[in-house]
Amino acid sequence: MLVRAFSLATPLIFASAAQGQSEVFAAPATTAPVTAPVTAPASATAAIDSSRDSDALHFALRPALWMARVRGDTTFGGGSMDVDDSLGLNGYEATFNGELSASWGVFYEVMVDGWFFSTSATLPSQITGTFGSVNIAVGDQLATEFAGASAGGEFDVTLWQPFADRKTPWSVAVPQVKNTTSTGGYKTDLRIKAIGSLRWYSASMSVNDSTSAQSDSWALSALMPGIGFGFDLTFDTAGRIPLVQSVRLEAAGGVGSNFTDGQEFTFARAGLSVMFSATCGAEFGYRLENFTLDNNSANFDGGVQGLYLGANFKF
Repeated sequence: MLVRAFSLATPLIFASAAQGQSEVFAAPATTAPVTAPVTAPASATAAIDSSRDSDALHFALRPALWMARVRGDTTFGGGSMDVDDSLGLNGYEATFNGELSASWGVFYEVMVDGWFFSTSATLPSQITGTFGSVNIAVGDQLATEFAGASAGGEFDVTLWQPFADRKTPWSVAVPQVKNTTSTGGYKTDLRIKAIGSLRWYSASMSVNDSTSAQSDSWALSALMPGIGFGFDLTFDTAGRIPLVQSVRLEAAGGVGSNFTDGQEFTFARAGLSVMFSATCGAEFGYRLENFTLDNNSANFDGGVQGLYLGANFKF
């Protein structure tokens, strides 16, 4: 009797288990999940303004009034003499300094510049010495003159712009949305530059000793290549400083030589530029042009330096 009951219950147990298993593994009918649309980062979808990454050609003219003085030593047929102290040529003179540059794209710039400086003095000599054929004694009445000039060209390459769409001339442009103003420019722009230059320097000097009725002069010049580095740091100030659209800090320096008779040069410049519009601004800064010239009979080792005030016109 017990065996017969077990044999009858067994099929019922397996049937019930099969039905339960099918209910467990049956996929419930559910509504498909709603997913938010995928959006690309703003930096990947924002357009690059043509003013920030363009091959257009731009020009800049920067005339300046340079309040400069000469400092240095000269040797001419005798011992070394101080141009500024011993020969009295230590006054500041207003002279012209100008630059004209052309840039294409945002990485390359060619610039030509030049300056001319002259000064003179009359004084009773405080030294004894020789300047060419002039034998100077203490108390002699001297009339001295010095003139210097330079002209040259530079080729600047921006090697790195850390806050720009394109960091280097070889990198891919990626829009920097957080560093972009409402007008499409950069809020902050830093440029690290390499400079190649070719410069011509000229200097002349004369001494007239009216006491001994003697006078002499020398004239020197040289053409020299050079290299250097610089940086520009520009801040967009539109809407934050009245009447000022941008402020730029710049500094550059370099050295050069023609490897002849020790002739060489060193230049340094630093300035602050304030742009009142996209095309007009003002500049203030400091310039140093130091050079050594030699023709085996006369030597000048010194330079012209001082503060400058100028304008900046872009077109």
